Amino acid sequence: MSTGLPVVASAISGIPELVEDEVSGLLVPPRDHAAMANAIVRLLSDRALRERMGAAGFARVQERFTAERMVAATTEVYA
Repeated sequence: MSTGLPVVASAISGIPELVEDEVSGLLVPPRDHAAMANAIVRLLSDRALRERMGAAGFARVQERFTAERMVAATTEVYA
């Protein structure tokens, strides 16, 4: 996401906190190889979707996950 590319990932653990399904990437059920393949093919087949999701992911990283932001959030917890 930090490089402006959309993400295809399994919807497990903290991944859904990072990747917004259908916004910055595509989330698929864990261990569902067919869903993973279909999501990849979907992105490869739709340039506009790739660009929209890539831009949304990049914006999300810049807004919520920069090093400065993470340090400030950690400092706030300790304070």
